[in-house]
Amino acid sequence: MRPRTNRDDYHTLSREQQVNLIRLRTGHNRLNAHMNRKFKLAPSPTCACGQEDQTAEHILQRCPLLDEERKEVWPSPTPLHTKLYGSRQELEKTTIFITSAGLIV
Repeated sequence: MRPRTNRDDYHTLSREQQVNLIRLRTGHNRLNAHMNRKFKLAPSPTCACGQEDQTAEHILQRCPLLDEERKEVWPSPTPLHTKLYGSRQELEKTTIFITSAGLIV
């Protein structure tokens, strides 16, 4: 098997960034929704905001507790697909958002 010669944007990120993104993409993460439903390690799947389950989509798109951090990283509305599968710049923004929000995924 020959080594890959060209790398897509995801594979040019650091290992830590790749892990965070794959966890967000697959839903296998440390957010309440997964930790409650899969392992019963969170008391509830609900986000601390109380509005809906704490999923990747919720924290990246709608959680009111993260509005300020979200607007700093994405000043204009950005689709979820772009945040999780976009260019290297968009993927880096997603990892910056996770870090600035203090989330462990």
